[in-house]
Amino acid sequence: MAKNIQIQNSIHPAGKKYPEAVLHLNVYLERYFEYLDIKSDYLNILLVKTIRKIVHSGFRQNLFFGAVIEGNTLFGGTAEVTHDHCIRINSLQLKKHDENVAMALIAHELAHDHLKHFKNWKCTLENEHSADNLAREWGFNIDRFRKIFGPPLINSRLLQIAVLN
Repeated sequence: MAKNIQIQNSIHPAGKKYPEAVLHLNVYLERYFEYLDIKSDYLNILLVKTIRKIVHSGFRQNLFFGAVIEGNTLFGGTAEVTHDHCIRINSLQLKKHDENVAMALIAHELAHDHLKHFKNWKCTLENEHSADNLAREWGFNIDRFRKIFGPPLINSRLLQIAVLN
């Protein structure tokens, strides 16, 4: 189980410019997820930063997601939402990308979960586009994410997810 960590931005030493607003915020991940099985500090910190960005986007709907499990995905990708309300993230693959792209990918999967796509997965790109749009509304650079991961496609992974449902 992931431990609570405090993310705190503070002013840099004299003479250094601070690029973003000074913000003090505790993010307790357990408040936002049904269950967490996160082994690495890397993914824990990335999830905290992603949730913090969603909260500060002005999004006013209740934020509560299913389980997040760090490890291999069922279909070999970097991250996925499964039919049993679980977000699986392969942090070893995620580390290959810069932080903004990794956070956009996590936000995209959180958007699938928030939109409850796991309940009735369709064999269309509609769910992919709506997850992209919500993650974009939250302030993530989905265009850059898509440039690296490619456009949404009907592929064997989506077909397998649809069959499982």
